[in-house]
Amino acid sequence: MLQDDTRQIIKFVSWVIGLIIVAFLVSVVIFYYAGSKSRGNDQKIAQLATSKTPISKIQGYYHLDRGTSSYAVAGTNKKGKQYYFIYLPNSKKAYLYPATKGITESKIKNKFKSTHSDATINNINLGWYKGEAAWEVAYKKQNGNLGYTLYEFKNGNDISEVDNL
Repeated sequence: MLQDDTRQIIKFVSWVIGLIIVAFLVSVVIFYYAGSKSRGNDQKIAQLATSKTPISKIQGYYHLDRGTSSYAVAGTNKKGKQYYFIYLPNSKKAYLYPATKGITESKIKNKFKSTHSDATINNINLGWYKGEAAWEVAYKKQNGNLGYTLYEFKNGNDISEVDNL
């Protein structure tokens, strides 16, 4: 009698462990496929940038979707000159900007920190907003509220700010 109870308990525990393993594997597959579009877009934008522009080495990837979906890369040419390349997949338009013709990510970061001393930067992205290249700084304030600020790429002027989300 005791052996039958022990076998049933072992069988039950084996089923529970098996179900947990299956659930874990299914969740891994779901998360992998959920991120595959983003990985594919990074590869596509890198291939476009290196084949159609002077960019030969990619230094960073960006994605911005504020009404217009856009992907961008920062990179350098063979001589070390820095460029930003923005691609709009829906319209299949692309824009190449030498870093000297706009504000770099590090300058945007410094500008943001000088005016938002109580915030921590979560992410900085380059993309397209209302017909122009723009930087977006997403942040979290000390009180836990979130926000983002958009800056013009060409001169670093504020375009828009949403605070206390």
